[in-house]
Formats: sequence, structure tokens, C-alpha cells
Amino acid sequence: MAACIRKLLPLFGFCGVLLAGTGADRWVVTQHNGTHVLRGVPGLGSLGRGQPVPVGARLFVRDESGLELRLRSGEILRLGTLTNLEVGQPRQFLLHKGAVLLSLPGESEGYQVASPLSELKLQGAGAVMLGVTQSGGFKVVGIHGKLQLHIEGQDTEIGAGELVFVFTGGSGFSRKVDVELATLVQTATLIRDFEQPLPFLEDMMKAARRQNRLIRDRYRALVGDAKTDKEFELKIVKEQK
Repeated sequence: MAACIRKLLPLFGFCGVLLAGTGADRWVVTQHNGTHVLRGVPGLGSLGRGQPVPVGARLFVRDESGLELRLRSGEILRLGTLTNLEVGQPRQFLLHKGAVLLSLPGESEGYQVASPLSELKLQGAGAVMLGVTQSGGFKVVGIHGKLQLHIEGQDTEIGAGELVFVFTGGSGFSRKVDVELATLVQTATLIRDFEQPLPFLEDMMKAARRQNRLIRDRYRALVGDAKTDKEFELKIVKEQK
């Protein structure tokens, strides 16, 4: 690993759309903080701990708030601040705006995730944070294990400490960028702003320590947004002396 982005700022406070199904495919609220609003379900304006998420519901997470959902089969879905997510068919969701953390167990069938202008399938055993970019695609950061990312005619693999953009209309993936896991663990609200920690948090911390030993060169930069279908922002930050 030749270089590592030390600071990853914007985009992991974005909005999303949730999933729900029946039986084992039905998401249940396991943690929440702050305020969220439920739409599309007559007579129900929000959800409490232990309640299932109805099919067809749309969730809006307010500022400085968060929501965690789990499936009986082991999947975890966290919605970050200012996220707008719509629950579709089983193992599908539409992320209109904002950011989510999605964790899949090894036996998971995978998930189809859509944004306003992109579709992405995730499979494998691992976890990512993903959000909608300005261009309508996705920004994906691997935080645990490895997941396969599939779009029409193309696929790639993302591991812990890697970032990739998914461009709109099936036009491909960006080159991968290494990001510092230690910074993510310490600063990402989707990881740290919940009372109960992620079950793989200790594994993430061990991976961060391994990554630090492997990094030869480090530079400070901000990985910004993808404003077009072919490029993304990378701004080098000058160190203060």
C-alpha cells in the first residue's frame, strides 16, 4: 500500500432509502438516536426499538440523528444524519440522498442498491459506508472484510480502507483510493454515534493497526464528490507549520 489518504471528510452524512420484506427479510429497528420521520404508512409517523419496517416505507433521518436496522439473518443497516431511504422489495433499497452503513454476513444473498441515477449490487462478507454523490452515483468506502461490487457488465472488489466511486448510468468505477481506517473509526458518525458498537468494531481496529504498519507514505487530502461520470475531487491539504 504505497499511499494512504489521511483525512476523509464530506459525504458521510447523506440520505438513504430502506428495505423491508416479510419474515426473515424484514428489517427491525435495533437502535435510534435523535429524530426520524416515516412516510408511506398511514397512521405511523416514526418507529421505535423492536418495530419492523413496513414494505414501501420511506425513512427520513433528521440532522444529528441516526437509525440502525437489522435482519434476523445478520445484516445491519445504519442510516446517517440527513438520510432519505426508501424500502423496496426484499434485498433491495433506494437511497435518494445521504449515507448508510451496510454490513453483510458471509451467507448473505447480497443487496441491490439504487440511487436516482445508478444501480449497484453488493455481495460477500463485509461492510461498507455508501452515499449518493452530486452526479447521482455512489461513493463507497470499505470498512470491514471484502465485498464484490457489480454493475452492468463490470465488477470490482472493495476491502477495508479502500474507497471507490460508482459513476452514473453504468459507466464504470473510479480508480481506488486508500483511506486511513483509524481516522474512519474515530470520526465517522455511522460507526461511533450509536450506543451499541458494531459487532466487528474490534476487527476494524486491528485492521487499522495493520494498515498503519504497512503504509509507507502518507499525505493529507480531502476526497470530495463526483460531479461528473468520469472524475472525482481530490484536494491535497497543506500542513500547517
